[in-house]
Amino acid sequence: MPDDRAVSDASARALRDDGYVLLRSQVDAVTLAEEHDRALREAFGVARFVHGSAGNRFRYVPTMCERTPMSLALTVRFASVAAELLGCAVLPSRAKATVYRGDTAWHHDTDLPVTSLGFVTYLDPLDEHTGALQVRRGSHHRDAVVDQCPIVTLASAPGDLVVFDEHLWHASRGGGERRQWRVDYVADTGDDDALRAYFAAQYSPGWDGGYDVDRFATYGPQWRQIDAHWNVRLEALGAYAAAAAEEAFVRERRR
Repeated sequence: MPDDRAVSDASARALRDDGYVLLRSQVDAVTLAEEHDRALREAFGVARFVHGSAGNRFRYVPTMCERTPMSLALTVRFASVAAELLGCAVLPSRAKATVYRGDTAWHHDTDLPVTSLGFVTYLDPLDEHTGALQVRRGSHHRDAVVDQCPIVTLASAPGDLVVFDEHLWHASRGGGERRQWRVDYVADTGDDDALRAYFAAQYSPGWDGGYDVDRFATYGPQWRQIDAHWNVRLEALGAYAAAAAEEAFVRERRR
């Protein structure tokens, strides 16, 4: 679990200047790994991998329901960390358990004019030879020349937490199968048009990730009991409707 050292002036400065910060020993990786693996087993009738736009293969399941209580707890806890790092209120996007295979090409996660952070913990020890996250330091700045930004490999142990700006360019090399838990937060700064576009981009009405959308709903009853303000804002910004449309497509496709 994060402690008081997770949110410091140095962490906020590194995030602002470099686009990322690596926080050691923030998660009980053993317990999270058990929940992660169980969710993936229960979510898939056939454990198939899909191809990502960054060249990798992966499968994932949302971990935002009563079947994944640790993920829910981490999503709540890290929201306060994100808010302190950014100095403003934040809204959570989808938390999920993912297994990756193969290399991931250089990419960033959004081009939208929002301030958003990815919170990622890997459940396997990773280094430069086994698929550790690589970043181009400073590439999140609007005036950055991405190819000239230095490459940094973020070797990590299970339970370490990487927080990065979603505009930061990142990749991985040399990886076999590796497990990741992730949740994203976006600054709730009042630009509702940009926020609607951000949440719309999270969910695709023509996408089927292969998991059981009824057992692992993105915004199920357990989630909606957590925070009344999040409920109001996510409903108003179309996040609930976008996730429901994605899940409705999957149900219809599998009929």
